[in-house]
Amino acid sequence: MRVLLIHNYYHQRGGEDVIFEQEVDLLRENGITVETLIFTNDQFDGTMLGNARSAIQSFFNWQSAKRLDLAIRQFRPDVVHIHNLFYTASAAVIWTAKKRNIPVVMTLHNYRLVCVNGLLMREGKIPCEQCLTKLIALPGVQNACFRDSKAQSAHLSAITGLHKLTGLWQRVDRFVVVTDFARQKMLSSSLRLRPEQLSVKPNFVADAGYVDPAEREDFFLYVGRLTFEKGLGVLLDAAETDGFLLDIIGGGPLVSEVVRASENTPAIRYQGQQPRTIVLEALKRCRALIVPSLWYEGLPTVILEAFATGTPIICSDQQNLNEIVKDNHTGLSFRTGDSRDLCRIIRNFSENIPNQQRLAQNAYREFQNRYTRALSLRAILTIYEEVIAKQNLSNAVEPSL
Repeated sequence: MRVLLIHNYYHQRGGEDVIFEQEVDLLRENGITVETLIFTNDQFDGTMLGNARSAIQSFFNWQSAKRLDLAIRQFRPDVVHIHNLFYTASAAVIWTAKKRNIPVVMTLHNYRLVCVNGLLMREGKIPCEQCLTKLIALPGVQNACFRDSKAQSAHLSAITGLHKLTGLWQRVDRFVVVTDFARQKMLSSSLRLRPEQLSVKPNFVADAGYVDPAEREDFFLYVGRLTFEKGLGVLLDAAETDGFLLDIIGGGPLVSEVVRASENTPAIRYQGQQPRTIVLEALKRCRALIVPSLWYEGLPTVILEAFATGTPIICSDQQNLNEIVKDNHTGLSFRTGDSRDLCRIIRNFSENIPNQQRLAQNAYREFQNRYTRALSLRAILTIYEEVIAKQNLSNAVEPSL
């Protein structure tokens, strides 16, 4: 099998880049012939002319189409897998692959095709689904949901809306999403996708090794961005009220509030931003990971790493999260946005040692059953085989018509 993976890097490195690189390595390590076609957004150079030219090309970039056409002729892939096409790659890469009768798989790392900021939330409305079923995301433009800019929000909405009208998104053979929740949202969206176009394939993490609750220290852990939608206010209020020992790792807009809370409440210990090695060590030592998010989330890597260390998770009962973390099985849920209920759950968790043991074992079992490298490889290869077989059948039928 020959796989051509396409990815457009943003200026600022993010989680999509990591997932793309991990998947490339996973395939190559298991004997799959892989080639990559990389794009960047360097053409958005800050000049008025450069930005205007790139903005127009982001609708359909003929140069990107030519690059892919050359790569297909030279590499002759069985399948093209796109991770991100905004902005330089553009939807031209889908059109080019389909023109060449190459099946296309596209991973949806977020909700960008139906929400201009990609997160199904905006300031003052968390979560938000106002644009989910709209052909053109006008509320996203009116509220300047993308980078606080009406102009940039309008540009992105026009790109996705145009290709809804042309039916290009429906030409993708298979979209890959990371949760069942995301699949249902996309099926109910303005993309008008067919059920068979959407497959669920979670991300994977390495086995970090199970750590028994008896070997852990008596503190709770938060890892992530320090933002309102992540539920930082709820978390800090609970820790200040109940006084449970809490370590916080991460950075973001609310860092000053976290620092202030740590100065006023000794039980709150702010550790700053840390590399993944330090995060894993903290997960192995903590009593439980707390995920107090107010928004839907995607599939946070830190949750998978918690599973991979046998760390129970205490999280809000927000949709999607309540499917990833099963209440009273791999963790415990509290009412979203309710710091008092979080305090109650933490007290109950701390007092019930046998339940800690059961939750920890279930969490590690969840990792083994859903989030390993081997399972991820099997899932993506199955998707490739299915779309290739469908394309081969189509190619065989067409000459006879």
